[in-house]
Amino acid sequence: MKFSKFTAERDNQRNEILFMRIALAGLVLALLANAGASLTVAGSERTILVPPEIHQSFWVSGQKVSVEYLKEMAYWYAGLALNITPHVADFQKDQFLKYTAPSDYGRLQAEFGARGDFIRKNNASTQFSTQAMTVDESAMKVALSGVLQTWVSDKKAAEKQTTYVVGFRYLNGRLHVSEFKETSDQDPFGAASAATNAQAAVTGTVSR
Repeated sequence: MKFSKFTAERDNQRNEILFMRIALAGLVLALLANAGASLTVAGSERTILVPPEIHQSFWVSGQKVSVEYLKEMAYWYAGLALNITPHVADFQKDQFLKYTAPSDYGRLQAEFGARGDFIRKNNASTQFSTQAMTVDESAMKVALSGVLQTWVSDKKAAEKQTTYVVGFRYLNGRLHVSEFKETSDQDPFGAASAATNAQAAVTGTVSR
C-alpha cells in the first residue's frame, strides 16, 4: 500500500512538473510573440505632425487657438506662398491647399494657379522676408509685414516693402487657412478693402 501510494505521489509530482514546464514554455512563447508584435508596430508607427516646425508652446480651446499658434501657422503659409521658384511652385501650392478651408478652396486654388503660371512663364522667383507680425485674435487673422524680392532668371527685378494677411478658420478641431492676400501697412488686415467690396455688393443689389 505504501509503495503504491509513493508511486502515485511520484507520478503526480512528475505530472505537475511537466505541466509547469509546459505552462512556462507557453508563457515564454507568448512573451516572445508580444515582443515581436511590439517591434513590428514600433517600426511602422507614424506620428502626425502639424505643418510648421513649432518654436514655442501654444494652446487650443473650443473654437479658439493661441496667438502663438496663429503666428507659427501664418509664417509657414506665407513661406509656402511667397518663397517659390518655378520648380517648387506646384508642390508648395498643393501643400498650401491641403490645409485650406473647404469653402475657400476654389478661390485660393485659382489664385495660386495664376501665381504659379506667372512664375513659370517668366522664369521668376520670389522671396519674402518677414519683419513683423500683427495678430487680430478675434478674427483669426495675422498680418505679416516685410520685404518681397522678385528675380527674373538671375537678375533681381523688384524689391518692395509690403504686407500680407493670412486668415484662418478653426473647424472640427483643425486650423484651416481661409484667406491669403496682399494688403498694406496702412490697412494690414484688408478691412478697408473688405468694407468697400461689401458696400459695392450691397449697392449692386439695391440697384437691381
